[in-house]
Amino acid sequence: MSTSQNGWKAGTKDQIKIVSPKVPGTNVDFPQGVLAGDVETVLMYVAEQFHRTVEPLKDGECWGYFYKNIEGSKELSNHASGTAIDLNAPAHPMGKANTFSATKVKAIRKILDFCEGVVRWGGDYSGRKDDMHFEINKGAADVARVAKKIRALSAPKPPAPAKPPAKPPVKPAQLVVDGKLGPATIKRWQQIMGTEADGVISKPSALVKAVQRHLNAHGARLVVDGDGIRQDGRRYQTARYLQRYLGVPVDGLLSTPVSNTVKALQKRLNDGKF
Repeated sequence: MSTSQNGWKAGTKDQIKIVSPKVPGTNVDFPQGVLAGDVETVLMYVAEQFHRTVEPLKDGECWGYFYKNIEGSKELSNHASGTAIDLNAPAHPMGKANTFSATKVKAIRKILDFCEGVVRWGGDYSGRKDDMHFEINKGAADVARVAKKIRALSAPKPPAPAKPPAKPPVKPAQLVVDGKLGPATIKRWQQIMGTEADGVISKPSALVKAVQRHLNAHGARLVVDGDGIRQDGRRYQTARYLQRYLGVPVDGLLSTPVSNTVKALQKRLNDGKF
């Protein structure tokens, strides 16, 4: 079996037992998942402390397992072994340094110190910076030791702030997974991305710009021009990175009249996420 850059076994989710935990004390989860067991304990501790002491985590903007190479390398990323997470990724894109204030960096250092060198921060890379990125940097024995320390913590955590009573949210109707990039699918996508929700992809499009920024935070290298997501039988670089992000075959083409890429998108949107 292959190994990722840090020496941990990499493979499919079933091969290496990937789980999708929720960060303790939050409603933030990692749908892509992390490696079960001690790695999960350590990385979720990092995420929890980041949420409490650095900045609040945003659901849908925290990433984990992804079977891929390191950008610009033939070596497997630590995401491929489920031993790395990205926190509030769009706000701290790969390649951009100093995205945290000095106060926040100090809080990050405190988390890293507690983990005794078992966790490495992408902001400390000697080359291209990756402020959103935290990864396991030691072997199983060291990870187990720190995980045991985390589980033994006895200090009670402060309760989450009480929220005023609110009416339960109305769950939007499910999209028909028909592979057609129609107004209903576009409008739901716009709502999730926080752009004007008119059900139309204009040229240029605020929705496409938001998607391009999101994809760039996840390793793409796109010009944010608001173009390149159209179901018109033509190939686009933005569509290519969208396919890679969704985990479908990559050809840069949103096929007509039905696209498997759009079907994968519709399923994700029906879960309330992109």
